[in-house]
Amino acid sequence: MADASLCFEQVRYGWDGAPPLLKELSLTVAAGECVALVGANGAGKSTLLRLACGLLAPSEGRVSVGGLDTRNARPPMLARVAGMMFQEAERQLCRGRVREEVAFASRLAGLPEAEVERRTAGALEVTSLTAHADAHPFDLNAGERRLLTLAALIAQDVPLLLLDEPTRDFDAAQLALFEGWLAREKSAGRAILLISHDYDFVARNCPRVLHLAGGGVVADGPPEQVLHDPALQGDSAGAAPTLPALCRALGLAPTTDAACFDAAWRAVLSKSRGEA
Repeated sequence: MADASLCFEQVRYGWDGAPPLLKELSLTVAAGECVALVGANGAGKSTLLRLACGLLAPSEGRVSVGGLDTRNARPPMLARVAGMMFQEAERQLCRGRVREEVAFASRLAGLPEAEVERRTAGALEVTSLTAHADAHPFDLNAGERRLLTLAALIAQDVPLLLLDEPTRDFDAAQLALFEGWLAREKSAGRAILLISHDYDFVARNCPRVLHLAGGGVVADGPPEQVLHDPALQGDSAGAAPTLPALCRALGLAPTTDAACFDAAWRAVLSKSRGEA
């Protein structure tokens, strides 16, 4: 697999006429890491992903993917090392049939047709969309359209995956399918940077969390530490109480593992009964 590393070095970015959204931001994501990017709406999370894949260029500083400077690398070169899932699936669908959508990036890269077909069939199977291969993408429901963008990313077969709110349209079965795929990609050594406001999902799947605020990373660490930040927990009325936060509220050692929490809480209850 090609080098999957992502590196931001003193990156500054702002939209024309507006104050800088990102200020002297530095971070790295290495091969094999699954990193969540969290923070309030408007903090610059989606902008950061667009900088990571070369859709935007930094005003100052350097962004590199697999050693390629995104400011200088040609789009076809970047497309071989980084792939992005947009927050709104509809915005990246451009073909008239599901199978054609999945095959689009591979054909654009000039791969042999046999390889394109192999990747397409495999991606459709992984995402449970084989039965919809000849359907129009907009005849799928919201969760299936999200899976379609995932299938296109799988077929692209790049070492760096950039996922913007990847679970927002999923039902329980689709979420389980996605988390199974994510676990396999982590084991395969891909670098993954994802945005999510679902802190329970983050705690289950991302060993490292970056909290973006004020133009930079204000916290970088494991979910049981970063997700307990009161500023993060209060960034919206609907913020979910994560398992680590619940552990802290109950006086338990923070954990993201439900079985560990269950064992620890049962121990507390047993001790309480014994004292009574």
